[in-house]
Amino acid sequence: MASFDFVKAYQWNYRPQIPKRPAWFTEWPGGNRIAVTFTIMHEWESKPGWATMRRFPMPPNSYHTDDFLGLGAREYGANFGIWRLLDVVDKHGVKATVISSGLTAELFPDTVREARKRGHEVASHHWNQTLQPPSYKTKEEEREAILKSIAAIEKATGERPLGYMSPGPRPSPFTLELCAELGFIWNGDYSDSDIPYTINVNGAKVVSVGYVRPAYTDNDIMELGLSGGLQQLKDEFDAHYEEAQRHPMKFRYSMHNFTGGRPGLAKVFDNFIDYVKGHSGVWFCRCVDMANFWLEHEGR
Repeated sequence: MASFDFVKAYQWNYRPQIPKRPAWFTEWPGGNRIAVTFTIMHEWESKPGWATMRRFPMPPNSYHTDDFLGLGAREYGANFGIWRLLDVVDKHGVKATVISSGLTAELFPDTVREARKRGHEVASHHWNQTLQPPSYKTKEEEREAILKSIAAIEKATGERPLGYMSPGPRPSPFTLELCAELGFIWNGDYSDSDIPYTINVNGAKVVSVGYVRPAYTDNDIMELGLSGGLQQLKDEFDAHYEEAQRHPMKFRYSMHNFTGGRPGLAKVFDNFIDYVKGHSGVWFCRCVDMANFWLEHEGR
């Protein structure tokens, strides 16, 4: 049996750059204490699996393997869910970050075009949820998929995306280098910090804005029911808000167009924004706003 070097595995390629809280970071813009970001996952899978297979697996030994249940969920998200979630944030005058698969932008260009028109950020979520970075054998395979995503989003919105998040999010050892080489200023793959931090990648700077595993996605709260899910979000926010009185914090809630975009969970989101707006010292921001704030202080 081959031995495994746990210490080497822990020291992944850019981990040593994770900082403590920098001395300059005493508040968010406007003197605010907590940054709240909402991300809408606008996903597509050519062969859906993980999102639906957890609860509704295909029958054993199926001859036909096309997952029409999963495909239907994706269609729902792109045709109905995304619009409902955009309407919720627009109702509150809050700007969100839409993290879109390139394939979604190609199949439903009006969705990302309209999101950008309304002032929301559109970021890249790779090309296709079915093809995740760890499955690529070479850096060039991953680069090609990301470039396809960039091209589809740019064609639909007229703008090149500035942020990137891997499907999963599970990046490969090449992902950060590709983010730097392809001009992204932020990455959303890592759940290792309470605050953003700058990663120096071969002379370029990429801000890690972080993800929220575990606890703060629609997939995490939907098993609790609508009332229970809302209470979970409130409790999590309260804990962050209390600590933010000692030092600045960030809080992110992420939802998927085919899950959080259904009426019940969309109403949970609506009520949660109402709750957060009842607190002082809150900065509602897009991921790109957070990244730009960080780079203004730490240099581009």
